[in-house]
Amino acid sequence: MNRWATVLALVMLLGGKTEARDIFVNNMAGYTIDSRVLDAPNCDGTAFSDVTLQSFERALCIFHRPARSPDDSQTVINLMQQAQTQGLPPVHQQLSALITGLAQCSEAQRHLDAYRASANKNLLERTYFCHDRRLAQAELNGIHWNHALFDYADGLPVSRSLDARLTEMGACQAGPLNSSFDAECGLLTNLSETEINAFVDGAADDVIKSFFASVESPITAMFSRKVKRAEGLVENATAGIADIKSQADTVNQEYDALNSVYVAARDSKMGPIYDAYRSAILRATSILDEFDRWKGGLFITVENVNLMPKITERSGEIDGELKRVTDLGFQAKASVLVADIRNVIDADAEDKAAVASLCRIYYCELTNRRAMAGVIRACRRPALANNPLCVGQNGQINSGILTVDFQGQHSVSVDALCQSAGLDPQMTHINMDATTSAACLSNMQ
Repeated sequence: MNRWATVLALVMLLGGKTEARDIFVNNMAGYTIDSRVLDAPNCDGTAFSDVTLQSFERALCIFHRPARSPDDSQTVINLMQQAQTQGLPPVHQQLSALITGLAQCSEAQRHLDAYRASANKNLLERTYFCHDRRLAQAELNGIHWNHALFDYADGLPVSRSLDARLTEMGACQAGPLNSSFDAECGLLTNLSETEINAFVDGAADDVIKSFFASVESPITAMFSRKVKRAEGLVENATAGIADIKSQADTVNQEYDALNSVYVAARDSKMGPIYDAYRSAILRATSILDEFDRWKGGLFITVENVNLMPKITERSGEIDGELKRVTDLGFQAKASVLVADIRNVIDADAEDKAAVASLCRIYYCELTNRRAMAGVIRACRRPALANNPLCVGQNGQINSGILTVDFQGQHSVSVDALCQSAGLDPQMTHINMDATTSAACLSNMQ
């Protein structure tokens, strides 16, 4: 059905609606839109018990919300498409096409308003407008009005009536679907048959009056119609080409502006890099040349004697000496000697590590809070009565002073000894809690 047939059907429906339409015509079941669907809470629930019409009726409910948002319109479109995919009866299909077309038209109007608000500069909004406009046009033009046996239930407000929907459809035809937007959306609209015939008839009359003295020639009229039709097509094509060229010029200008900025920024950064690279290459070449000259004179003495032949001659002797050293196992013996020397050098560090490990065992394990009771019981034995590291009934170390007789008597406190071995002062006290004790032991080597 073309656009003019749709308008004609709209006029017929606006003039032919009665208070009680017969919704059963030609044995085809109709559909009545009632408040059960339109007023369902949150457009969900038991009101949509028919699984085959669930998506369809939910879309009707959301479409009739008092303040329908863009998200609501998109939800309506998606639900109606889902319902059409699942399958709808003929009458429901026509109502689905009407509701979907009106929702698409509202989306097209929203994008058109945004495009106009940007002073026709937001090309993305224009693309959205043309896309939704084509979809709305396809839905509304696809309605078979002889199958449109649907109506609203009696007693609903005016906004919920077939008149309101048809008025909305007329506004859509006069608004987003107006043919004046065809060129803006890249559509070349041919002249209608009525317009072509009017042009041809007028031209034919002029030709007949001028050349045939009111004698009508069918061949002349035919060629005149073809010429007029060709001129109309050329005019539309010329307008379309000019619009495309204008848009291409805009894109080219934007590209040239952005490219000039990019080239300037690139040259400003690459210039110093190139100069630095060139300078580095020249400097490296000079260094390598000087190295080659130095290497060439490395084996020449002050008496201008070249030592390289003698070095080459001795290379065989050096190989023999190396074989002799290898056969005698000097390398393995030297490695053992180096290890012994390293052990002697590292003895102090190993002593400190051993002392630190013993200190961690004493403070972090033997005398922590969990083991304290057992230590106190063990220290009651007579053999440990004078042990300076024992813990008394008061929970304190007896003395904590260690005394050794080596080249004279020497005394040191156990906490000082542990700290000198690298133990953290915070770890040199007894009765540690479980967390501190675990952290202390985790560092033990």
